[in-house]
Amino acid sequence: MRLRTALNEYKRDRGGRFPEECQTSDGAFSGHGDRLVYVGLDGSLRDYSASLSGLYGIDRSRFGIETDGETHWFDELESVRQHYYRETSLVETEYDAGEYTVHQYDLTLGRAHVTHVELRGAIPTDAHLTAFLTFAPEGRETRVGRLIHEAGGPNDTQAVEVFHRNEHDYVTASTGLTDVRGQIPERFDEILSDDVFDFPREAVLDRYEDTHLSGDVVVSAPLEQEGRAARTTLVTQLSDHNEMARTDALADLRHCSVQHATADALRDAAREQAEVFVPDGTPRERIVRADLRALSLLTAPSGARIAGPEFDPFYAHSGGYGYTWFRDDAEVTQALAHADDAFDLGLGDRLATSAEFYCETQLEDGTWPHRVWAVDGTVAPGWAHGRVEGTGDEEYQADQTASVVAALASLLAERRDELDDELVGRIRSTVAAGVSGLDSSLESDGLPKPCQNAWENMSGRFTHTTATFLQAYATVATAPVNDDLREHAAEQATAVCEGLDELWSDEREVYALRIDGNGGLDDRLDSSTFALVDAVDAYADVGEVDSKTADRLVKHMAATLKGLYRNPRGDVAGLVRFEEDYWRADGQDGEKVWSVSTAWGANAAAKFGVLCDRLGKDGRRFVERATNLYELLQPDGPFTTDAGYLAEQVFDDGGFDSATPLGWPHAIRMETTAILADIDALPAPKPAPTGPENRPRWTTGEKYGIGTVADHYADDPSRVWFTLTEGALTEVRFPRVDLMNLRTLDFLVVDADPDDEYTARTHNETRRDDHADTVERRAEIVDDDALVFRHVVTETGDGRGHEWELTVEYVLDPEHDAMLADVQFVSIDGDDYELYTIADTALANTGTKDRGIRLGQLGSYHLVARDAGAFDAGDGHEPLLIDRDGREYSVAIALTAAGRFEWATVGVAGSRYLADFFSKGALPSAQERVDDENVVLVGRIGTGDELGETLALGFAEHADTAAALGEAAGALTRGYETARSAYVDSWADFLADKELPGSVAAADDLAAQYKTALMSLRAVEDKTYLGAGLASPSVPWGEAVAAEEPKGYGYNFVWSRDLYQVFTVFEAVGDVETAIDALEYIYTYQQDDRGFIPQNTYLNGRTRWGGEQMDNISFPQVMAYMLHERGVTFDDVGYGYENVKHSADYVARNGPPTAQERWEEEAGYSPSSIAAEIAGLGCAAAIALDEDHSEDALVWLALADDWTERVDDWTATRTGTDRNTHTPYYVRVTRDGEPDAGHLRTLANNGPTLDEREIIDAGFLELTRLGIKPADDEIIRNSVKEVDETIRVDTPHGPAFYRYNGDGYGERERDEEGAPWSVDAKGKGRLWPIFTGERGEYELLAGTEEGDLAPDNLLRTMAAFANSGRMLAEQVWDREHATDYNWEFGEGTGSATPLAWSMAQYVRLAHGVDAGEPVETPAFLRERYVESDRPDGPSLRVSTRFKGDKLVVSGQTDAAVVAVKTPGETRLVEPDGESFEVEVAIEYGENQVTVAAATHEDLTKAGTTVSRFTL
Repeated sequence: MRLRTALNEYKRDRGGRFPEECQTSDGAFSGHGDRLVYVGLDGSLRDYSASLSGLYGIDRSRFGIETDGETHWFDELESVRQHYYRETSLVETEYDAGEYTVHQYDLTLGRAHVTHVELRGAIPTDAHLTAFLTFAPEGRETRVGRLIHEAGGPNDTQAVEVFHRNEHDYVTASTGLTDVRGQIPERFDEILSDDVFDFPREAVLDRYEDTHLSGDVVVSAPLEQEGRAARTTLVTQLSDHNEMARTDALADLRHCSVQHATADALRDAAREQAEVFVPDGTPRERIVRADLRALSLLTAPSGARIAGPEFDPFYAHSGGYGYTWFRDDAEVTQALAHADDAFDLGLGDRLATSAEFYCETQLEDGTWPHRVWAVDGTVAPGWAHGRVEGTGDEEYQADQTASVVAALASLLAERRDELDDELVGRIRSTVAAGVSGLDSSLESDGLPKPCQNAWENMSGRFTHTTATFLQAYATVATAPVNDDLREHAAEQATAVCEGLDELWSDEREVYALRIDGNGGLDDRLDSSTFALVDAVDAYADVGEVDSKTADRLVKHMAATLKGLYRNPRGDVAGLVRFEEDYWRADGQDGEKVWSVSTAWGANAAAKFGVLCDRLGKDGRRFVERATNLYELLQPDGPFTTDAGYLAEQVFDDGGFDSATPLGWPHAIRMETTAILADIDALPAPKPAPTGPENRPRWTTGEKYGIGTVADHYADDPSRVWFTLTEGALTEVRFPRVDLMNLRTLDFLVVDADPDDEYTARTHNETRRDDHADTVERRAEIVDDDALVFRHVVTETGDGRGHEWELTVEYVLDPEHDAMLADVQFVSIDGDDYELYTIADTALANTGTKDRGIRLGQLGSYHLVARDAGAFDAGDGHEPLLIDRDGREYSVAIALTAAGRFEWATVGVAGSRYLADFFSKGALPSAQERVDDENVVLVGRIGTGDELGETLALGFAEHADTAAALGEAAGALTRGYETARSAYVDSWADFLADKELPGSVAAADDLAAQYKTALMSLRAVEDKTYLGAGLASPSVPWGEAVAAEEPKGYGYNFVWSRDLYQVFTVFEAVGDVETAIDALEYIYTYQQDDRGFIPQNTYLNGRTRWGGEQMDNISFPQVMAYMLHERGVTFDDVGYGYENVKHSADYVARNGPPTAQERWEEEAGYSPSSIAAEIAGLGCAAAIALDEDHSEDALVWLALADDWTERVDDWTATRTGTDRNTHTPYYVRVTRDGEPDAGHLRTLANNGPTLDEREIIDAGFLELTRLGIKPADDEIIRNSVKEVDETIRVDTPHGPAFYRYNGDGYGERERDEEGAPWSVDAKGKGRLWPIFTGERGEYELLAGTEEGDLAPDNLLRTMAAFANSGRMLAEQVWDREHATDYNWEFGEGTGSATPLAWSMAQYVRLAHGVDAGEPVETPAFLRERYVESDRPDGPSLRVSTRFKGDKLVVSGQTDAAVVAVKTPGETRLVEPDGESFEVEVAIEYGENQVTVAAATHEDLTKAGTTVSRFTL
């Protein structure tokens, strides 16, 4: 850092802690080779490379987006998050700029650093990336020059060079630099003033030197639009012109900028150069990866590691950190070697490189200096170079030599066969010389001479130094070196071991910190004395450790671990360096905790716990202590930054301090991970499981399966349904598909050893700790031809010796209202476990007032629960959940096992009674009964290392627990295999007459997905109200939805629009009976006398949400037409022509605007809604013509024709916006049918306020799918382009699409990104698989045959979106980076799963691919609007007059026929000449009058004209 920069930042930060320093605990580093770049949370860059390469690079920087003459600096934007991309050193930083987001990618590639910036959203026009950069070649303040190379960048654009003598730094951009401006650095008077100066700044550049003799530059690069993003890449490159010529440097610069012009290119490059490899299954994989990354960042090509980034370049409060200390480096090497042995990390080459570095840097006297430059091993500035200076040991740190000797001897002993012979020879020579160096420091009493200590802050004869000597000598004594050296080393080891007695404090019963210069014993506790453990362990291989030494070491370790522990506040704890250590306290009263000391303590305690066995001591308490200290070093501990780094020190208030990351504790932590894993002593990877919460909530919408018996037409069908998520059965339903009675049914595994508190729950209530959880949960479908699912839950090894696997398969008994579960448990580790099942009840959709009862006798129990009363009536309101007779549902359930439960209890969710049991396995006293509570049923299945059992869950109405138990017992009597066979047969019968389309028949995975989707669509249909199919058997983000009221929840309702999607599937597969059921249900239960069909309803037709959605009201007429075309007459069905007429008339009266478009949020003129309205009217007209109702047909057809002609005028903008230029194109919705008005619309779900012309969705594709517009229509094609540029995302599986830009209906966007959506929090709509299917149907019409958008490829993409249970979600995750909620890119979220619409879209697309066109397009519409040229409509002029209670409508026209419609009647009249007159009935009040005229009596060939007005 230049002094100018340091002083300006000092003035800015004055008043804070250590303002003279540039600490690095807030951001993240990207590094590779010998360049290390810090990326701040504000996106600023700073090189910390000098310590690794001698090149200084970027001293300060600032980035912003420049548009319309204004610059929006990143440090002024809201920073959303910063994180690493997978295991790489690619740093991604995101910002919210309001209308758009900024995504910054930073990757160091050798001496080049790439900063890629992408804008998404409402991208401003002519946006540029502006960067202020200060280069400091060779760390210079002055005598720095700048060159602008006019053709130095890509495509002959500019590049900038800033240089001193040897170091030359360059910058350019992938899109070219369009502007380079000079900056005047701080002048003398500014440096001396108290003012802070912000850069860049506007200043008069009136001298040549102002622009040419400064390292401060401002460059600007255009952000080029590519698809839905605008982007550019800025490349900075450091070079040494002693090594590389200018022409080569510029060529490299150009190549780098061109090759890394996209985010994908950076990610590919990051993966290719990643130096971190952690095999799958490695214990604490995330921690090991973070440790390796931190150490990699700090490693120079020489193999040497700097202690940490140089955050204190002016030594204001320390002696610097950007150097290699041999003590630290050698300890890191030993730790890496041990971790590599345990985890197979492939570190052999790195260890060999380190050994070569040690051999090359040894001094002539066999010792090593205080510290060196990592770049080449030359001596660096320091204060302990006594051996270099020839002044003796007082200014020498003898432990450094000892640590290197021990490391090299250990490598010889453990890795001789992996090292080449030449290196082995060099190591042996180096070790021999090193032993001589140690000998020269050893006094006759067995202790090293007075020297400096490990903490470099005092002199004396230290226990730590003595321990390192003991370890070094003992390790050499067992290494493959010559016999004389081994014998000598063994003798010296014995002498040192005996010398330890001099350091023992009888008063405190510890080994003292030191013998001071006066010969006194300084018996303060010191964490560096933990080195005694490694030392004594090594000596135990050479000589006998006497009982006195063993006893003393036990006392010392116990006292030191306890005495150095500090817990100043709940979330800050750890070990201090030594007693009375107040360095860098900054006013804090007590000592600070240190990551090195805490890690060292954990490491030494773990090793000592093992060593105790050799010494004949009980080491269990030390292992436990190691586990507890290790917990403090975990990612959520007090020492770990958001980037995953361990800071050296932490203040009591939680503030990080000093070097970050510090390499030494990362290495110690990694070795400790290996030790604790080996002895099964790692802390629990996640908090102990707890029981269900006191306040009942539904579970995630992320379901992996649905099951029911396929017996919908049986006289007495099974009335049970289940869904499941990972690890738990969820929301078991009875006696209707929308009535949920269990929140979860899952399992608890408890170690049978009463001294072991291990427990594991198969259902994880939160996704937040998935990364740390060692329990793997899979939910999968078992049978391609039946909805049979199973859970496979595996404890992969918690680091404490526990491994087991639980498999549970579920079926329903067609003969009983019961579910059966086949449970198989195997202990992999051979230990005995107790297995429990847990049922969290929520009877009849309510979890607050149930009654739980335990039945049976000792060792033979059943569990039952029932409604404590009929609560649906609530507070005097009409009940919502009622049967056909109007009675409230009151459900009973029974949970039992074939062998009964050997122990059982009923409890209250959220109670301490159950919490201790779930978290610690402490068996509570059994309870027989719980009333009016959120009831949890718990039964023990058995105890042992291998268990098998069949569970049954029975149901009954009228709160009849005996009947429920009878259903369960009956199913158990039939047996699991019998019930399973009958269950599977029911689905085989369902599929028997349904032939696979050719598009999936040849691919097993596609065929399996097809059949599962088809079966699931049947499964979501009720058996009381046939045809009533739920939108989804789930509560989206249900973990945030309380189950406290007697009502419906989530998507457990019927939308006629969604039911239409399901209908088209059954019509396509030829299951006409099921298709008829769906339409009969709509017309019987949902439609009212006006023809209105509400937004959605309960199964019995009661309105839930009553919004007007014109597509909801229109699609039933399309369904009626499709059945009509199949020859289904009104005599064959339970609805009549009047049902078609009612809804068609409603649309004719109230369309084309809608109160809610298909996303149920916005009112106005919507292309998708209007398409459905046209289709409904046209299809109704076709039916009317066949039914001899030409008067209705003409009115509906004329309106459909008129709206077809005018939909573009109402919904397609011809002006567009600066960002949307493919005009004309369809917008999502317009307020008043004026698409160019630019009305502002505030989107639902806390969405942004946007110009209507900016809001893009793909609903306009309904116009092509329904046969209203051709696929090659200009506006359609333009709109497709806008969709692809605005709401398309290419996932690993293929293209996917958002509903619309600005959608807020999805997991939270910030403040816990990925958390469940709720009304109160700002969400972000994710990608919807249905749009991939809809796009596939469009591409069928467009004739696309190749590429990602080919319909067959989109079909495969849809299949890939399905989860392991083949369920397709409403939404899939849209981001590649990880979040705390562990969602995966292109995988389902907590949204509604399975979504019937998604499943239907997959099946329908499969048939469409087979047919070469969408299978649901009404032929009548396609022929009228796409395949034929309709004649122009006739002329029409209308007048009216009242005649009593009649209306006379007359006029002039050249039409062949005229229809007049009023609320009272519809009349057809043939004009007399060119005049017509007709008398029609009217109603009191307002009357809408529609007059339609046709050119031909054959209306299928006629042109039409329509006039609509209100009197």
